[in-house]
This record gives sequence, C-alpha cells and structure tokens, in this order.
Amino acid sequence: MKARLWNRLARAGAFGWLVCFVALAPSADRTAAAAGIDGPLSPEESLRSFQTEPGLKVELVAAEPVTGDPVAMAFDENGRLFVVENRGYPTGPGAGKPPAGVIAMLEDADGNGRYEKRTVFAEGLTFPNGLMPWKGGWIVTCAPDVLYLKDTNGDGRADLRKVLFTGFSTGGSTQLRVSHPTLAIDNWVYLTSGLTGGKITAPDFPERPAIDLKTDFRFRPDTADYEAAEGKAQYGMTFDDFGHRFICMNRMHVQHVVMPSRYLRRNPALAIGEPVQNVPESLEPEPVRGHGQAARVFPISRNVTTADSHAGTFTSACGVMIYRGIGLPSEYDGNVFSCEPAGNLVHRDALIPKGASFAARRVREGIEFLASTDNWFRPVYVTVGPDGALYVCAMYRKTIDHPDYFPGELRKHLDFDSGKGMGRIYRVSSAGQKGPSFKPNSKPKSLAELCRELENPNGWSRDTAHRLLLEKQDKAAVPALVKLFEGSGKAEARTHALRLLETLRAISPDVLKRALQDPAPGVRENALQLAEAHLKNPEPWLATALKRLAHDPDARVRFQCALTMGDWGSDEAVPALADIAVLDAADRWARVAALSGIHNREESFFAEVLNRTPSAASEGYGQLMGDLGKIVGASMPPNKAAALVNKGLQASGRANVGWQLAVANGAHEGARAQGSEQSEEFLKGLALFTSGRNEDNGWLRRIRQLLLEAKAPIAERVAAATFLGIIRDADAPSSFDQILDGNAPQELQVAAIRALGQFSNEDAARRLLRPERWKRFTPAVREAALSAVLSKPTMIPVLLEQFEQSRMPVSVLSAAQRKQLLEHKDGTIKERAGTLFQNVQTTDRMKVYADWKTVLRLKPSSIHGRAVFKQHCLACHRLDQEGVAVGPDLFGMRNQPKDVILLHVIVPEYEILPGFANYDVEMKDGSIESGMIASETSTSVVLRKALGEERVLARGNIISIASSGLSLMPQGLEANMSRQDMADLLAYLKGE
Repeated sequence: MKARLWNRLARAGAFGWLVCFVALAPSADRTAAAAGIDGPLSPEESLRSFQTEPGLKVELVAAEPVTGDPVAMAFDENGRLFVVENRGYPTGPGAGKPPAGVIAMLEDADGNGRYEKRTVFAEGLTFPNGLMPWKGGWIVTCAPDVLYLKDTNGDGRADLRKVLFTGFSTGGSTQLRVSHPTLAIDNWVYLTSGLTGGKITAPDFPERPAIDLKTDFRFRPDTADYEAAEGKAQYGMTFDDFGHRFICMNRMHVQHVVMPSRYLRRNPALAIGEPVQNVPESLEPEPVRGHGQAARVFPISRNVTTADSHAGTFTSACGVMIYRGIGLPSEYDGNVFSCEPAGNLVHRDALIPKGASFAARRVREGIEFLASTDNWFRPVYVTVGPDGALYVCAMYRKTIDHPDYFPGELRKHLDFDSGKGMGRIYRVSSAGQKGPSFKPNSKPKSLAELCRELENPNGWSRDTAHRLLLEKQDKAAVPALVKLFEGSGKAEARTHALRLLETLRAISPDVLKRALQDPAPGVRENALQLAEAHLKNPEPWLATALKRLAHDPDARVRFQCALTMGDWGSDEAVPALADIAVLDAADRWARVAALSGIHNREESFFAEVLNRTPSAASEGYGQLMGDLGKIVGASMPPNKAAALVNKGLQASGRANVGWQLAVANGAHEGARAQGSEQSEEFLKGLALFTSGRNEDNGWLRRIRQLLLEAKAPIAERVAAATFLGIIRDADAPSSFDQILDGNAPQELQVAAIRALGQFSNEDAARRLLRPERWKRFTPAVREAALSAVLSKPTMIPVLLEQFEQSRMPVSVLSAAQRKQLLEHKDGTIKERAGTLFQNVQTTDRMKVYADWKTVLRLKPSSIHGRAVFKQHCLACHRLDQEGVAVGPDLFGMRNQPKDVILLHVIVPEYEILPGFANYDVEMKDGSIESGMIASETSTSVVLRKALGEERVLARGNIISIASSGLSLMPQGLEANMSRQDMADLLAYLKGE
C-alpha cells in the first residue's frame, strides 16, 4: 500500500523524529507510561520527572530564558558553553520574519555548575544544527553552508563570518540537513549528510569541480583537502578512542562505518553496498539483554509512535555518542549513548568488539539510562564536558517532528509551536560527585602542557589538547610528542601523539616500527594506516612487520592489516592476504578487506586460498569462495576464470561441495556481468570439467541429487539449483518442477525459478507461468517468476501470450513492469505490449476508486482482512510485526480515514517519493534488474526487491540506470480480490 503520506513517514528526517500522540501503546513494556505527564512543566518540575540508573544524579545546567530550543552544544578550551539553538524549527519563524537560528554563549560566572549568563554569539541563522571549535572561532553547520564564525574584537559576538563550503541540500524538511562537525583523531573534520547530500563547492577553491555528494563529508581544516566520506548519518556521529566512527539513523541507534571506500575503489570487481555495519546485537532467539532486529526501548511517558515495527523500539534515534569521560562510574567508559526524543529518553549500550566491527548490547533490562514521564522532554544531543560528566541537550516541545511527516488529517490537530523558545540542558554524573571539577582558565597552555593533557583520563581534555596542537602546527612540539609516544603508559595518549606527529610530518622509521609493535591493538591499527604512505618501496623491516600482523591476535588489527597490505603492490602480500581471508572467513568485513586488495593478483590469491583448504569446513569459507568467484569471473578472461574454477572443482569429498558450488556460481555471476558473450565463453570452459562426469556417481550427478535431498542444508540446495541453471543442465527442469509443485521452502522455490530463468527459452517460461502452478505461487514467488521472465527478452513473448489468451490477468504487473514492456528495445514486444495494455493505460484510476468506494458500506471482517494482507501485501510491507519492510510500514495508516486508505490501494501512483520509486538497471549481459535503490557507493548500486532481497550491482557492469517514476506496487490490485476482500483488508489496515 504505497500511501503517499506514509511514504513520508517512513523517511524520518535528520533527527529521525517520528512520533504521534494519539493513543497509549498497548505493549506490556509501556505499563509504566500511565504516569506520563503533559507539559509544559517548569525546569524544576521536569527535573523531578526523571528516572535514571542507580548511582547517578541529574542536574539542571541551563534552561529558558538562558537557552531555548538547544539541538547541539560544545565547550571551548576556556570552559564556555556554546549552544546551537534551532529556534525556527520546524517550519521557520513565519512569513516576513528574519531567520531565528542562534548560537548562544553561556557562562557559569560563579562556578556552581549552572550557566546563568547568556551572550548571543551569532544570530540570523536559518536552521543551525551543529558546531565545533576551531582557532578561536566555530565551525557551524547551517545548510546550505558550513560556516566559520569568530569574535575578533572580544565583545562575545561573531563579527567574522566565512563560508567554508556550500551547496548542501536544503530540499525537503528542515530535519534533513548537514550536521555534526566533528574533529577525528586522524585530523579530518567529519560531517553528517542528513541523508540529503548536495553539490558541494568551496569558495576558497573555485577551480575545484562540485562534489555530487550522496554520503557524509570530510575535510582537513585550512587545507584544500575535502571529499565525500562513507556512511549516511541522519543526526548523530561519534568516535571512540582509536578513531572508529559511528553514526545513527532514526531506526538504527548506532552504526559502525567499517572502512573508507577508497579501499573498495581499488578493486572494481568487488561489489558491496555501504561499508556500514548495524551494530545493535540481533540474535535469534533474542537474549534477555539483546536487542533483536530493532533495539528495544523502555519509555515511561505516554507518547507513542506512528509505525507498527517502531512500537517499543527506536523511532527517532539521534545524537549517538561514545562516552569517554570521567564523571560517570568506570563501567560506563566506552558505552554508546543514543537519544530517543519520541520516547523521552536516553539509551545506553555496552559496545563489544565483534570481528572487524562491534556489537551493541543492552546493559540493564527494562531500565533506560535516563527517562522522563514529562511528555515534553525531548533529548536530541549528548556530549562529554570538561568535568567528564555527560551533558544532555533537550528541546522542550509538545510535538517533535516536521509537519511533512504527518498525514494531513492528523496534522490539523497537532501543535507544532508549543514549547518554542523553551529548552533545557542537563548534566548526568555519579551521585557522589560533588560538582564540576573543571576550572576555567583563559590563560593559553604551553606546548608542553598541551602534550601532557593528551594523557588526561577525560576524553574531552585529550580531544581539546589534540585540537589546539593541530591548530598550532608547531614543530617545536615534536620532541614532546615523541617522548609521550615512547613513554606514556596510556594507549590513547600514544595514539594522539602518533597522529599529531603524522600531521607534523615527523614520524620516524623508529616511531613507526614501535607503533606497529605496540601492545595496544588500537595503536597497531593506527600504525598500519600510517604505514600505507611507505608501501611503494617498503623497507624489509616494514614488510616483515606487515606479514607478522596478518596473524595478530586481534581481529580488527588483522582486518586493518588486510586493508593496508592491499596497497602493497608486491606479490609478497598475497599469502598474508590469503591467511587473513581464510582465518577470518566468517567475518564479512575481513573477507571484503582481503578481496579489496587482490586486483590483478586474482590467480595467485586463488591458488593461495586453495592451499588452505583444511579450513574449508569453516562457516565462512563458502562465502569467501563465492565472493572470490565473483571477482575472478568479473576481472579475468572467461577461459582463464573457468580454468581456475575447474581447479577448485577437482577437490573430492562431500565436505567440499558447498564451497565448490559457491565459487562456480560466483564466477559465472561475475562473467555474466561482463556480458553474454563472456558468460557463454566461461560456460564452455567450465564444461571441460563438468562434461564427462555425468555418469557413474560423477560430480554433476552428486549436485543433481543434492538439489532434491530434503535433509541437506537449504543453502547447499539453493546453490545446487543455481549451478544447474547456470550450466543449463538438461535434466534439471524436471527437478525444478518437483520443487515448484511440492512443499519446498520458499527460498528454494525462488532459486529454482531463477535457475529456470537461466535457460532463457520458451520451455522455461512456460514452466514458470503454467496457470495451475501460478495459482499456487505465493506473492513473493510470483514476483520472482515475473522478474525472471521480464529480465530475458527471449522469455517475454510467452508472458505476453499468457495475457493475450487470458490465462493470466494483466494486473499481475506493476505499472513499472508495464512501462518496461511498453518501452522495450524489441519492437515486437513493444507493439504487443501496447496493444495489451491499451485499456489498462487509459483506465482512469480515480474512476476505479470512485467505483470501489462502495466497499466502505460493507460489513468487514478484520480477521479475514489479515489473510488478504498476507496474500497480497506481505512480501513488501510490514504490519502487526508481520511482513517485509520494502515499502513503507503501514501501522500509521490506522490514523487515516478508510476512504484515504482505499485511494492509495487503488491508485498506488497517487504520490511516490523518490525513496520508493522503481528503477530499471540495464546490465551488460542484456538483463534488466528492477527495484528500489537501497544504497549507493562509488563502486556499486544496491537494489531492493520484494521480500527485502538486495542485489549488489557493480557500477562497471551497468549500462544505464533510469527511474520509472512509478511504484513497485501492482496497479489494479483490486482485480485480484472481491469487494468483500477489499472491505476486509481496509478493516485490517485500519486496525478494527
């Protein structure tokens, strides 16, 4: 049900705020919510509404009128608090009024921890949302610009205003904006994109072409270095002590940006999606303290969400931060915190190493770090202060979202203005802590003092010292930094020293050698990154060190070693890359790291991996071989690729069948992506092995048996189906018939359909579209069959014949699929489709809608409506915790009148946002892939299809990408159900 307003709801904005206040959630998790309090409350009253974990205290730092609408904050080196006030949120100050955004400087004049003095540092800003101190001024994000503001005359007001970058998108809502300028330990400043990107230019460098930004962004201050960065953060970004970057989006409260995409670009045959890992722990069955697929939260207020799968989970995650302070008990160190303004709470998790990435695990069941019964408390940003305490920026609003994300009918009844000008900032610390221990000092620290501060246990103090040393760029600091690196017992300090020596170009071979041998894994990781500058002609000691680190006991060090060694062009790197790939084969990111560095070395790498077959039974070995097969097929001449695969197929034994199928299937997929001729040449080479082994229990006969072996692992049966389709085994179609006519798992049925599609002939198409079989297909299986037929021009005539002979209704096709046929390159197909779809194309869908409004008078059965939903909608939508979230979550539709719901069922193209539009991707092998674009990188495009299936397509194998501007949802859905069915479906969608 592609309802236009629910498309908007599914695309929550930069803060991720998505909440409706119409009812109390029925979940048992919300029994305490009956105590929720409607505001507005005074700051003192609201403070009493907080509940927090044992042993902590919450103190008010600032409130209106000293601050209002705070969305971000930071302290300068003198302890002054600068606050970003987004006073125009959500729609601006009103017609004819100047922009209302403000940067305010707050000062604690008496040192009691309460900021009572306010100075307007900058005003007249549209929707400012982030700031970072730099050289006595502030880098501020305020789309379309990134600004530099500075007070040059000491009056507390910014009199210098400079545009550093411009072109960041201001389209859509004010929530989708660039934000969170953050200096990382690698000396780059990172910005979140707010999902919107833009065409980015730097006024200081007019000769540079604009960057077409689709991801996050980074730059080196005061230099010409700026570029796209990995990840698509909404509103939140943070770093741990060793430079690992974490972001968030509204439903996913913490994500790890695993690697820079520059590593991926060096191997054009390696196609993956975004190098971002969702960190919340997801295990089945869900452990007591795990998160499940979406992180659970335990609000104690009355606010509820407008989306089914959001109930009891994050819906507005923002402000993610890794705690590196000293104001909370030591058990909090390294924990990750996220705000949930829709639930009036701040959440925390333990961050646990997991291979090359991390897992976030709930620490306390049923208790949030900070929660309030005050429905107006809207935490959006957390940070660490000079005293090591955790500070919380909270807007104070009745409704915390942009009007665009609410249905029109509901929007009329919501108050988006109450609370404007209000806002609070809180300090959370150990209950026994007496008060702020930081003493503001306007006297600048010396170089020696700043170097010593790099050992401070408080992360804020270390980061501030690092920034000040970076600003100075004074080589006189080198001796002190070297001394610190060699003598400090703190790994964090050694890492700061190492990175600052890098920017001063003062890393000696001795320092780098010691860093690569450092006892702390985080230091070794950073040292490996710095070693990349020395790999063109590495010294023997460096080559030896890299090979040794390939066997490091720490998984992330091995991961970084693989990334680094990929830049070493020597064949000496290949055995080490193979060692890491096989040892860590179960870790997706370790596989990617190793494979990213084998361009032009595929053959030797393949041989090295085969030499390590004792690990073939490991969980990830088959995945490694499948990934390697894709690269081999995509990057090598087809005959050479087939020869390599044939070597792998020679290994005997049942235990090897899984990875053998994986490498063969992967290699064919890679060869096919190059074009149909390359695919056929590959198959000819493969036939040198498969032919002659058809009889007498040969390898091929074993694969045929595996396909129908009910007790075999489903993944191996799927791989067997794929392989038999690839080689177009003459005996396979009858086996596929058995699978499609039996009770085989859906995954295997889809694999059999795709395998039949490989035959690309009329017989295969007729098997797929056999009327009696079609009636038994589930919606997901039908979609797979249509996709298989539509992707092959040789099979399409059979589909058109089914329509022409009325064996299948034309309504099974979506508008996007009809458009694909109406614009087909084959003139005959185009003409037949035009004749077939003439009536469909000219049908006035609004007249159909008017006709079907009679169903609103029928007495419905919601119970039967659920069955109708499962039959027609489950493959692409979620409702009541069932279904697949390809299209928008439908829970919020329950706030819409039935006639509006019916409108979007009957007229799915009534309004489609770009995020849910269908795209047709023409591949070099002649096939056409269709779906929504889930994500993009510089090397690949990820398409999302029915059932949430994602296809990663290498850009090098794509001829064209075009949006149909249409919905994936079939038009004419009503043709497949009775009017009573429709009435029942509407009742179920309405929640009756």
